[in-house]
Amino acid sequence: MPSRSGSRAAGSAHARRAAALLTFALMLMISVTVAPSVRAEQAPPLDELQPVVSSAGFTHPGVFNSLENLSATKKRIDAGDTPWTESFALLTSSPYATRNAPDFTSFGSASASDPTAKKCGARDRGGCVSVCGSFNSSPDVGCADQQADGRAVYAQALAYFYTGDQRYAQRAAAILNAYSARFKGSEGSNGPLMTAWTAGQMVRGAELLRYSYKPTSKKHEFDVKAFGTMLRKVFVPTLTTFDYGRANGNWKLSAAEGLIGIAVFLDDRKLYDRALEMWRERVEAYVYLSTDGELPAAPASEAGLYRTPTALRCQWLDGKAKGCQTDPPSDPGIRFQNGQVQESCRDFGHASMGLGGIINTAETAWIQGDDLYAEQQARIITGVLYAVQISLNYETRGWPAAFCGGADDLDPSLSLVELPVHAVYNAYAARKGVKMQAISIPGYPAPKRGSDPVADFIAAKGAARGYAGNVTAWDAVTHDLVTSRAASRTAAPAPDQKNADDPGNADGGPVMTLDVATSAFALVGVIATVVALAWIARRVARRRRGRADSTTR
Repeated sequence: MPSRSGSRAAGSAHARRAAALLTFALMLMISVTVAPSVRAEQAPPLDELQPVVSSAGFTHPGVFNSLENLSATKKRIDAGDTPWTESFALLTSSPYATRNAPDFTSFGSASASDPTAKKCGARDRGGCVSVCGSFNSSPDVGCADQQADGRAVYAQALAYFYTGDQRYAQRAAAILNAYSARFKGSEGSNGPLMTAWTAGQMVRGAELLRYSYKPTSKKHEFDVKAFGTMLRKVFVPTLTTFDYGRANGNWKLSAAEGLIGIAVFLDDRKLYDRALEMWRERVEAYVYLSTDGELPAAPASEAGLYRTPTALRCQWLDGKAKGCQTDPPSDPGIRFQNGQVQESCRDFGHASMGLGGIINTAETAWIQGDDLYAEQQARIITGVLYAVQISLNYETRGWPAAFCGGADDLDPSLSLVELPVHAVYNAYAARKGVKMQAISIPGYPAPKRGSDPVADFIAAKGAARGYAGNVTAWDAVTHDLVTSRAASRTAAPAPDQKNADDPGNADGGPVMTLDVATSAFALVGVIATVVALAWIARRVARRRRGRADSTTR
């Protein structure tokens, strides 16, 4: 018969082992319970993102905004530096920063013979279209909402990147997914231009969201593949087949901007080259340099428009000279000024749209390793300076001498709200170290040595512009005097979302998520816990039987 001291020692040892096993089991259960439920492909923290280089050689994110620029300005905002914080406040206080996914009730039914007569309902299986007349009015069937949705995606993608607040990303993804599911295109006389505008703004946000955001739940995912399919079916055909040469230059330059963004998003080299071709053709026919000779280049047009000196001069005059208003028109005899753009005589608002298309396309190309800024440096800088210097001098000096050949009905508003002045100044003055000194303009005093009109324009006009309908105000957040280089093509690829055209992942194998890994770990934990508890119960039962036997004896 065992001694009482031996029994107590054995019992104490069993108790210690049981307690240790129970502690281990409880710790294992706790670790399973609190294990984070995140995806293995989840992007690293926003401050640790790295550029992605695709198999097609494109750097991502790479539509207008490079990761290097965004990361540099994010540090400025986090530090509370001015003017970045003030510009960022304009972005987050705009209505676009809180805009939700559309219900498309202002759009027309794509299945209707007349989309202007039948609104698009929630159960309209044919999808929804916008119908846009001149200046997006008469009619405006979904046009204002479509443009606002594009701006909202871009605004909220930026807001998410700078704050990490997933509510911004969730709303942006919801807008993109809604367009992927229901949008079928833009019709009407302004439809091709609306297509270009929407692509230029919406794809910026989609590109940034794709490479920075991974949701914590499937409900808020951005369906990259569906969005890419929609871009190919809805946007690309218009951007690549419409004869933009028959319209004013801002149309084709906006189309080039929209197409290059889509090309980068889709990793499509042919579309990218097509966008560069469009840009190169229209830039030379949009900004006049005195070295061009007596006439600017005529725009390429399938209809063969603007091939005579009279037709070309009247186009640049926007038909405002009396000679252009006769049938047939007579040559108005305008003398072009160095830096004048094709729409300067029309109004500076549309001129800024054309210059904006030039600069925005060049910025995307720069990120992708193509220096369009250098390719047309004199033309871009001179065109920007001409517009900016007139804007700064008009109130005190009026129009330049012989501006637009003395044409009537010139617009004195001089709005340059679409000019991405921060981006172009960063590209040349900050990034390249190229001075943007004032140019000579007829009737204005000779420029002072060392003058910097673009910096003066930013100081005088930049802070007052707000969000009012344009995304260029946000360029002060992303491109304000940030010295940077294009993302290196040798940058190490970071984990990527699925390619917009490729349903598989990069290496063709299955992607195991931490959700799966966590579930497996949880199962192992549960089994281990059950086994441990069963062993403890068995030991306790054996001990009780041993005590009972001892008592009986």
